[in-house]
Amino acid sequence: MKRKVQQLGSSTLAVTVPAEWARYHDIEKGDEIIVQRDENGGSLLLVPEQPTIEDTEATIDADTLTDEALERAVVTQYVLGRQLIRIESTTPLSIDHQDAIRRAERRLMGLGVVEQGDSHVMVRCSVAPGDFDLPTLLGRLSRTEAMMRTEAVTAIAEGDIERARGIDARYEQAEKLFYLFLRLVFATYRNPRLNRAVGLETGFPLIGYRSVAQDVMLMADIAREIGTLVPTGDGTATDAVTAEQLRELGSALDDAASTTVAAVTTADYEATEEARERFSIVDDRIDALNDHLMAERPEPLLALQRAVVLLERSTRHARDSLAVATHLAFRADPDLVTSE
Repeated sequence: MKRKVQQLGSSTLAVTVPAEWARYHDIEKGDEIIVQRDENGGSLLLVPEQPTIEDTEATIDADTLTDEALERAVVTQYVLGRQLIRIESTTPLSIDHQDAIRRAERRLMGLGVVEQGDSHVMVRCSVAPGDFDLPTLLGRLSRTEAMMRTEAVTAIAEGDIERARGIDARYEQAEKLFYLFLRLVFATYRNPRLNRAVGLETGFPLIGYRSVAQDVMLMADIAREIGTLVPTGDGTATDAVTAEQLRELGSALDDAASTTVAAVTTADYEATEEARERFSIVDDRIDALNDHLMAERPEPLLALQRAVVLLERSTRHARDSLAVATHLAFRADPDLVTSE
């Protein structure tokens, strides 16, 4: 839609807003709205001081869903920012359905049952966008994934089956952080007024942050897969030289990944260059370990070879995040590129 710019006084220009938009947000004469400008000053965004978001509640029809589908539905509504989720059935909820609701409750931060009957359950989310900020939350998610990888590398180096089994507990924590992160991203996308509340100057980084969080979770999946390699080695610890090279590779990847996440959250180009240097070290560690495995063939060889392949895959995901960090850095620093 187009609006004609009108002259008010000697130096003031005015543009009307659509009537239906004003009615939807219950805006009247004298109310204030927030005007946000993008980084390049090319567009303006009008945000009501109290945006109207009607769909903060959702109802799930349990009759049409399996227990697994019901669990997915609850998780989805949580991510979409619902404050209150009702699960209803025309018949008493089955044990499987009740278990699915409890599983979802354990997986999601701030979610709890507030009312329960034979054929209905209501769960409420107590998390508000201002309780967390996205850069800090992304850092916590990355550190949790790094601890998983450290545990996995140590477990395979020492043949420690119990340590490997403990990785699943850390994965559950990473998953909670990830779903909370998505919830805040969706909430901020729908209500740009929340940008500063979640630690952002504008909404531009949201898509990049979402991509990086997904990369971190893919790396967490890989760390968990490395942990599953330990039982295949029958609890066999590798030799000291191999163990040290494996730990060096894991540590180098930790450094590269953490530097990358820092570059994402600061949108700093120098940090992206530092991350690239760290990835060069990771590449050297991968080559050295592969050469060592080929020459010495230490046990458990197949598990060690598979672990290196998985760490290489994790490195690729971290590099994808570095590409996002680079885009954000160029966007944030107008001195790096001059556009016409």
